[in-house]
Amino acid sequence: MDIKSIPAALIAPLPVGADTGVGGALSGQGGIAPSFADTLKSAVADANTKSQEADRQVEALMVGEGSLHRTMLAMQDASVAMETVIAVRNRALEAYQEVMRMPV
Repeated sequence: MDIKSIPAALIAPLPVGADTGVGGALSGQGGIAPSFADTLKSAVADANTKSQEADRQVEALMVGEGSLHRTMLAMQDASVAMETVIAVRNRALEAYQEVMRMPV
């Protein structure tokens, strides 16, 4: 990811007392940023799409229509996406367990 691809509205400092909306950040269009749940759903859907694409690339390679290079890239991309989703899930689970261990 290139730093130049990040919208300027996301990295610009906010004025003191600025209303950041629900979720604590402004979206680039002046609305409310997506919730954590929406972001997580999007990441899971993206990982699933990448996994399906990797499967299609493997099938194409097996019948002699695909390229080994593209297949390996698709498989690695799917693997990284899935590892990221699993890491976020594990951290969320750890946070939940920590909250449950707190005395009332």
